[in-house]
Amino acid sequence: MVDISVIIPTHNRAAMLRSLLSKLDAQRDGTPAFEVLVVADGCEDDTSTMLSSLPTRFPLRTLTLPGVGPALARNAGSQVASGRLLIFLDDDIVPGENFVRAHAAEHQCHPGGVVMGPYPPLPHIAKDRFRLTARAWWTRHFERVSRPGHQFAFTDVLTGNLSLDAELFHAMGGLDPQFAHAREDFEFGLRLIKKGVPIRFAPEALGYHLEHQTTTLTRKMVRRRQEGRSDALMARKHPDIQRLLAIHRFAGRKGWKRRLQRTIATHAGSVLDPLVEAGPRVLQMLEKAGLRRLYDKVERQCNGYHYLRGAAEVLGEDWRLPTASTDEIDVLEIDLDQGLEAAEAMLAERRPLAARIVNGTVHVGDMAHRIGAEPWDARHFRPWLSRQAIHRYLPVALAEWQGQPVNVPPPLSDFTLNTLNNPSFHAHMIEQHVQWMEAKLRSKLYDNTRKS
Repeated sequence: MVDISVIIPTHNRAAMLRSLLSKLDAQRDGTPAFEVLVVADGCEDDTSTMLSSLPTRFPLRTLTLPGVGPALARNAGSQVASGRLLIFLDDDIVPGENFVRAHAAEHQCHPGGVVMGPYPPLPHIAKDRFRLTARAWWTRHFERVSRPGHQFAFTDVLTGNLSLDAELFHAMGGLDPQFAHAREDFEFGLRLIKKGVPIRFAPEALGYHLEHQTTTLTRKMVRRRQEGRSDALMARKHPDIQRLLAIHRFAGRKGWKRRLQRTIATHAGSVLDPLVEAGPRVLQMLEKAGLRRLYDKVERQCNGYHYLRGAAEVLGEDWRLPTASTDEIDVLEIDLDQGLEAAEAMLAERRPLAARIVNGTVHVGDMAHRIGAEPWDARHFRPWLSRQAIHRYLPVALAEWQGQPVNVPPPLSDFTLNTLNNPSFHAHMIEQHVQWMEAKLRSKLYDNTRKS
């Protein structure tokens, strides 16, 4: 029996899975003992043959399912896993050599919570618009959650690289099987936040996402339909966060345009589905022709159509959503006269949804309530205070330096704020700039050589 179980749901990705397992087999010395449980969900390739003949240093077990989707596959894996700590890993992620140990170490330091690891896109050459957009989304996501003192929201929780105690997972009821193919992680994250379970980020638990091998325009359209269905279910199950979902823009809204969109999504699918399925081919032609604005417009229309078609599967004729209750939020007042340590201790003990920070009679700022985000904690306080100081005083200093009126300070972007608050990210950006300049210089020398 081992203390750690790595659960990997997979579907027809034998070659990719072999590479993943080889990386787990090459974990650093000193890594705690772990088992790997592969949940082969509706696999029709040679996944079973590969797994049965693959030599590994860790115990490798296989569970076969008939194609029930990733949510139920993870639930089933958790039921037969022997580890007290569960690590969920997608089959298109290549884990680093410190992957398992980083998850275990974070739980040892901060027991009882959920740990997320990053899985940014594997560096590769990409030129098409769809691929660049997908890479930018994943990169921005992990850059954002890596910021010091980040307040996690339910949309930050991804099960592609996530760990938690098996006891906690079962106490939460696992992943909701209603969300079979999309948003199961968001819904689980929302329940975790409502229960007050702390969420932490472990940068050393790194894996690289092979999204360029698994994500296509066609798959994205299918995914949008699944997301529309899941968002409709989410809005019904959790009315308090429905305003944060795209479905809120369409459900129950008045106006002929919204009514027309709902009618088309509900009744015209048999006619329009074959036409919209040609969307990926049309987008490829538009990109080759260099028609970027038209490309963006067509992509938005296709994605929106598929999303509404998925929502219509749940909502049918009645697109009204349940009314969310508006409970009054208690605001905790913290006086900095008592010291930073006392303020952090109060936040750690009370875990408020909102706090008002004062320094004697001076109002410093408000730690505002964010719907769908975790309560404030001690680890949020100093980064929040640092950002508050930068927001208030640095723009004024910049305005004075530039000779501008102090009452109209220049705005600071989130990128600038993160660079100032996150030394590791700042160093990363410097290194990226150096590599870019070196590549640019080599390219220029190459062009000059060709001309000569």
